[in-house]
Amino acid sequence: MEEGVVRNKIQPVVSPKTGENPGGIKRNSRGFSSFDRRRSGWFLATRMAGERRPASKLQIGTKRDQNGGRKWEIWPGHDREFQVGFSGLKFKDRTDKRTLMVRNGATVLKELIASSHGKYNPYRIFSAKELEIATNNYDGREVIKQCIFHIYKLYKGFWQERLISVLKFDESYSDSAYRYSINNIVYAAQMDHKHILKLIGCCLETPIPILVFEYGEYRTLPERIGLCGNPQPRPQFEPLRLKHRLKIAMDIAHTLAYLHVGFPRPIVFRHVIPSRILFNEENVAKLFDFSLSISIPEGETHITDCLMQPQGYCAPEYVPEYVPEYMRTGVFNEKYDVYTFSAVLLELLTGQGSMDLLHTHGSVRHLIEHLNNYLQNNRFTEIADPIIVQDLSCTEKEHQLQACARLTLECLNESAVDRATMVDVTKRLRQIYCSI
Repeated sequence: MEEGVVRNKIQPVVSPKTGENPGGIKRNSRGFSSFDRRRSGWFLATRMAGERRPASKLQIGTKRDQNGGRKWEIWPGHDREFQVGFSGLKFKDRTDKRTLMVRNGATVLKELIASSHGKYNPYRIFSAKELEIATNNYDGREVIKQCIFHIYKLYKGFWQERLISVLKFDESYSDSAYRYSINNIVYAAQMDHKHILKLIGCCLETPIPILVFEYGEYRTLPERIGLCGNPQPRPQFEPLRLKHRLKIAMDIAHTLAYLHVGFPRPIVFRHVIPSRILFNEENVAKLFDFSLSISIPEGETHITDCLMQPQGYCAPEYVPEYVPEYMRTGVFNEKYDVYTFSAVLLELLTGQGSMDLLHTHGSVRHLIEHLNNYLQNNRFTEIADPIIVQDLSCTEKEHQLQACARLTLECLNESAVDRATMVDVTKRLRQIYCSI
């Protein structure tokens, strides 16, 4: 008789699902049968009373526990991990986690290869349990940032003696949150720039993948400017002076230029708003959240797509207020980021939220007219952030402030063709910054 078949009182074993006797499995009088997995092609590691059975043999049959508890069966094809306790059978079904890992992993890999041509940074795969421990079970007191649409929360975490940021999407927004999560992994994994929040890894065991980034808790740009209160205690910082604000603008502009020219397929960030800018402990600005980012196909100059975004941050070629109906095309290219970058410049210069400015003046056109009026009459300091005005100790600084204000208006140009590129915007900001 072949090795692996029990010799005494052998009976055939029949699957309850198919009625077949797969692989010639036999069962003895004790209710067990074992066979070499090479004969059947099946493999199942079972755990009974806390002990893992040898992986080379599959135990099949029925048996009571030592206290006469319930009978239990393990049949070929079940993907479960079994445990027996004094109260009877307990099991933990691992099918869902494995299915999710396969589905999520396949989706990420497919999208990543298509977007990056196979060139991306390695990232670590975390288990769901690791991230629960790292974030103290996603303690609400450790939230660094929450999306304005409540689609995700960014948590402070602690893993392997280092601080991390954990991005967890709300599963109630299943369709959109899943797309955003995958998009974040795909694009963040390709980034190699000091002003982009670095992706460390992700967890694929959950319905919506969870992302792990380097630590970036030292407030968002609006918080640093003082535009929004936060009940959570944060380190106190000195007010942002003009030179530091120009440095932030220059660094983010350089980051967007990197997305536009640093890849075979230009990447349009599509969500350049101040709340997407975090700071690390060295006070370095970091752009994050690629939820809405998109790549322009090779050989093309634009891509047409849908986007839900606050009106104040949308370029007129996408949701125009005052252009003819036939021009409403939903077109995206690098110039879209130039337009939305103006929101960053406006908040840095005025200390007011760009959406608040828009609501005050009713439309982008009226806002532009308002800014232009003050600029042409050399009165821009009247609407500039008082912290900046206090820092204008010389005429030269005032000239640089006005130069930055003019650049902001150029970024708000109705015509995408007439807007500067992000490379040109970066160069001009560097010239302004270096002249102070």
